[in-house]
Amino acid sequence: MLRRIPYTLLVCLAIFLLTILSTASWAASPEQSAQMLLAPDKASTPPVPQAQQAKTRPLMALGEGSVPAILACPPPFGITKIRPVFGLPYGVGLACILPAPLPGQWEIGAQVFFARVTGKVQWPRYSPNFYGYAGQGGDDWLAADFSDSLMLPKHAAVVEIKARYQFRPNWAVRYSVIPFALNGGGLPDFSRQFVFGNFQFTSGLPIQTKWQHAYHRVGLLYDAVRTCSSKVSVFADWVHVDDRIDVNCSPCSSLQQTFSKNTDSSMLGLEVQRCLTTTCNGATFSCDSKAGAIFLDDVEGWDVELGGRYSIPLNNATRWGYMKGGYRLVSLKKSQSDFLLKDSLEGGFMELGFIF
Repeated sequence: MLRRIPYTLLVCLAIFLLTILSTASWAASPEQSAQMLLAPDKASTPPVPQAQQAKTRPLMALGEGSVPAILACPPPFGITKIRPVFGLPYGVGLACILPAPLPGQWEIGAQVFFARVTGKVQWPRYSPNFYGYAGQGGDDWLAADFSDSLMLPKHAAVVEIKARYQFRPNWAVRYSVIPFALNGGGLPDFSRQFVFGNFQFTSGLPIQTKWQHAYHRVGLLYDAVRTCSSKVSVFADWVHVDDRIDVNCSPCSSLQQTFSKNTDSSMLGLEVQRCLTTTCNGATFSCDSKAGAIFLDDVEGWDVELGGRYSIPLNNATRWGYMKGGYRLVSLKKSQSDFLLKDSLEGGFMELGFIF
């Protein structure tokens, strides 16, 4: 009886192995058998709540025969740790790039100059008829002051038109002109009298005055230092100035006196531009200042401009619109043997222009 026990166990083990080998998983091919063994047991998987089933529902593509696309679920709510990209700074800084014309581009602008007008004219300068009048003489004796004698306005808004063409990376040619005409009239200052032309105007005599002035500049501009954020330029201009002053005595219109002179001189100067900051929309703030000295042909003068510029890109990396403002002084003194003329324009300005 005890000897039959091992045989019984062997018979049971053989029957168990035959039962396992007869199942479908072992009867299939090796690839199918591996997939069936690795597949999760649906019976052992806990049921998914309905709230989660609605969130993880696959999105079906529209149209017939389309394949459903399953979107990845968002990360679970809670505290997550995100590592920054290695090598990038904490903040993003915009480079400050100075807008400047490129070769083949134009810069066109118009400036409104709110100037205080001062000056005087002595014509004739040394006349045998009036020199030594009342025991005095020389420059400024019996000269006509613009505001007190000629009754011209003390303030005026004049316009300057300017154009620049960049024909080389560091070379440009430009032109500018300030043309205007001022009218005045009334009773001159009773405390003095003046000589203008061949007539001596005394106090209490009403007059009518017109001053026509044109200030032309044509020259070359060389960028000695030009970087992405700054520029230092040297310029040389030819300066042509036309002046015409008509003085008319109201009771004696036949004695109208006309002073008309023009001069040609030169100018040398320096221009400095530097980018200060760049805004998030690509606009830039920069300082823009220049100063030039006028000389030759018995002319002395200055043209100084201190200002700042705000530039805006115009849907293109090379086209800009700008607005500029600041303070300017234009002073000229023309002295020759037969006349002396001093005039000055000083005040603030506003300028609009384009680079294209």
